[in-house]
Amino acid sequence: MKTRDLLEEIKENIKDFDIAPFEERARDENTDQTSRLHANFHIQNYNEIMELNIDENDESNIEIDEKLVNDIKDELGRFFEGYSPESEEEFKRFITYTCIYLSLIAKRPLHPIGIDMHNGKTVFGEEKDGETVYYCDIKEEQSKIAKDYYTCQYCVCKPS
Repeated sequence: MKTRDLLEEIKENIKDFDIAPFEERARDENTDQTSRLHANFHIQNYNEIMELNIDENDESNIEIDEKLVNDIKDELGRFFEGYSPESEEEFKRFITYTCIYLSLIAKRPLHPIGIDMHNGKTVFGEEKDGETVYYCDIKEEQSKIAKDYYTCQYCVCKPS
């Protein structure tokens, strides 16, 4: 599967997702900072995906392993079953496809930069040789405690 085809699949699967609740949460000054950061992150990703076009001849239109795409879908399915089974199917689909986009097309972290994961641990980026390298303070820790699912394996972040 080419990047362009994957992007079209992602768009098709999230195009009807209602981001209005995220927009409301992002504007609400009574909403906690972490929730507002997540809301803005989801809005940014949605808008970016819907606006992005990859030309057939674009150098970013590379081959992407369909097995990897399916592995990410399966892993996120297990994640939702174990962590948030009550989530609506539309939300699960939105998160799954934005994670695929972030991992395989945008090559950015699955969480917002600067998010407080817990105890001041975060996701951050550093410039190295003209490129941003992303790090996560809990990636290594999560790999040791993950039991039934480990979505971090698909995130571009390196352990800090």
